[in-house]
Amino acid sequence: MLDNETRELLVKAYKNYTAKELSGIFNIHISSVYRIVKQKRDTGCVKLQTNKRGRKSVLTEKDFKNISGLIDSQPDITINEIIEKSELKATNETVGKAVIKMGYKYKKKPLHASERERPRCNI
Repeated sequence: MLDNETRELLVKAYKNYTAKELSGIFNIHISSVYRIVKQKRDTGCVKLQTNKRGRKSVLTEKDFKNISGLIDSQPDITINEIIEKSELKATNETVGKAVIKMGYKYKKKPLHASERERPRCNI
């Protein structure tokens, strides 16, 4: 991976050298040379684009605000109820992590006494 200064040098050298020669000089793949030159041509900048890395979040800022509002208005709300009321297309795990990330704590609902003592099936 090249730093921003080296990327600028590569773009300047592209006028006098071929992409294959530059890939050998800078020890990068030839497609990286083309990609950096194209980035300079399209955006006018060759800085690293670190904001485009990784998987994007399913939940938006609006979703976080809605979840926070639901929890503030009804503190004993469950994760499933949050998903239903907000009409989110996210899993329980995703919403649970978002709740923790916002600083709230949640506890899994324990089994009620009647559910603990249900009859067992003997086969």
